[in-house]
Amino acid sequence: MSAGAGGHYLVLGAGGLGCPALLGLVAAGAEAITIVDHDVVDASNLQRQVLYTTADVGMAKVEAAAVRLRGRAPRVRLRTHRVHLDAASLGPLLAEQPAGTIVLECSDAPGLKFLVNDTCLSGQLPLVVGGVQRWRGQVQAVVRGHACLRCVFEGPPPPELQESCSLVGVMGAAAGLLGFWMAQMAVALRAGSPVAGTLWAIDT
Repeated sequence: MSAGAGGHYLVLGAGGLGCPALLGLVAAGAEAITIVDHDVVDASNLQRQVLYTTADVGMAKVEAAAVRLRGRAPRVRLRTHRVHLDAASLGPLLAEQPAGTIVLECSDAPGLKFLVNDTCLSGQLPLVVGGVQRWRGQVQAVVRGHACLRCVFEGPPPPELQESCSLVGVMGAAAGLLGFWMAQMAVALRAGSPVAGTLWAIDT
């Protein structure tokens, strides 16, 4: 039985974390979701990007995700933005979101995660931010007035110390677990559960 996610969710990134997060939100009864990603479906990523099939290879992720999600939940209102997120594009995107939007940061870019953290705090948008590498990762619920991503990690590592997913690998099941946990945290925030400021670290 669905707990009733309701409301609007903004999912930044439709990859290894975004795919299970989107499935989790739809399964929980989200009313509206905006999906943001600039990339296309790649066959080499299908082991962790569980929303797609080989038929979607080469298709924009946002469009493929929308097709798959509509097939599961025709009533959910979906919007897509195929855009590369950076300091110039993020502010206007967040500013146009309706009141009550909960943001899920599902990218694999450390610098973007901190940019989203800071921008959501200044705009008072609730945020769930996740990260995954190899067999482990973490999920944090960020709300103004509580501990945020920068409270824990201060800032992204320097570029020479950043390990990309393509270099170190990601276990698909670990990404699935963490993506679903992001959806759980987002739904919990909407329900008023006391999860703001909490961080879950998972090592499988």
